[in-house]
Amino acid sequence: MTGESTITPRRILERSWERVRDAFRLRPFYGLVLFVNPDGTKWTPRRLFNYHLARREFARGRTRLRSYPLKLTVESTSVCNLRCPACFTGIGEAGRRRGAVPPEFFTALMDVLGPYLLEVEFTNWGEPLLNQHLEDMVEVAARSGTTTSFSTNFSFPFTPERAERLVRSGLTSLGVSIDGARQETYEQYRVGGDLALVLKNCELVQDAKRRLGSRTPRLIWGFHVFPHNREDVPLAEQMARERGMDFAATKGWGTGADWDPEMPFIVQLGTGRCGALWYQAVVHNDGGVAPCCLTFYREDDLGRLDLTPANLNGRTFREIWNGPHFESARRLFADGRAQGGGVRTACDGCPVTIEWHDWRRHQARGGTRETFRARRTQQDLINFFWNRRPRREETADEVRRGVRRSADG
Repeated sequence: MTGESTITPRRILERSWERVRDAFRLRPFYGLVLFVNPDGTKWTPRRLFNYHLARREFARGRTRLRSYPLKLTVESTSVCNLRCPACFTGIGEAGRRRGAVPPEFFTALMDVLGPYLLEVEFTNWGEPLLNQHLEDMVEVAARSGTTTSFSTNFSFPFTPERAERLVRSGLTSLGVSIDGARQETYEQYRVGGDLALVLKNCELVQDAKRRLGSRTPRLIWGFHVFPHNREDVPLAEQMARERGMDFAATKGWGTGADWDPEMPFIVQLGTGRCGALWYQAVVHNDGGVAPCCLTFYREDDLGRLDLTPANLNGRTFREIWNGPHFESARRLFADGRAQGGGVRTACDGCPVTIEWHDWRRHQARGGTRETFRARRTQQDLINFFWNRRPRREETADEVRRGVRRSADG
């Protein structure tokens, strides 16, 4: 047997990585799960095995999983400095206690999940950089060999020293939400934001990268397109290029009617199961484990982890990941029948679930993916979760602090 044809363990890993890389290039979405470029991930045999196992279990619609999630989205903090109108945090809602995730809890969580993860994302409903321990947590994740990312509005005081901390942490990708090339357009959605300050902070990070000789983090100018700012897109792209930033323009979403039905959203609903239930762990700052990143209120959590590190272990996470609520949600996609096993979750009425059932009925009638037409869009998805507000009794502390509450939507 020649050296070229010899199959070595190294070559097996290389071939496996090539398949993984091609999968990410061709299919960046798994249901609602978006992965960044996985170049920051160190592929170990354990990660590769878990990746292929998760793909297999997803394809077969398994409800009880042997695999661990591929992506962790952690709410590094649930507070924000801006007042974006289509964000629960921005309009003053309180889905759970406000505050930052304890760094000790995050470290313990990474001890459990880190060996399997491809990416850790530190963004959900709050502004990550308001957590003063963020860089330490990014460093923990980077040391585990996973890609790290978060998005920021960057409209707050920042220093060269903290920019260096951020670069040294090993962060792979930094998204900056800048929905305009001029202050008057930018501030219409990013209410309370200062465009000049945002751009200055981007320069601080780029300067720190140059000083430290680092290629990371990759900076991405994230532009959500709306009717009021669509004319700014060419100028914004030019400004991003001048600052050494990648540029990503996507259709912005609000609540209510779709502002341009002819313009597609980045998330397309259709014939796939919801990948979040198989591939993504969404952990809030209070330890709540949510079904996906779109749920906001603690009442929609599918389980809760103890914030005390000594009480967090693999079995505890596995109990939630394979608990009755997660199993019930996955069972909705196990076959063509809408049955959740008796435990109702936010997934029961979700447009992704409904589209899946429509697809299975279409398939049962002899239809194909090419002939199937989804009737729901990302706008329906946003409206579903926006209107999903629990009825609560205000506590004395919430009344004193003026925490806003809403009845069922």
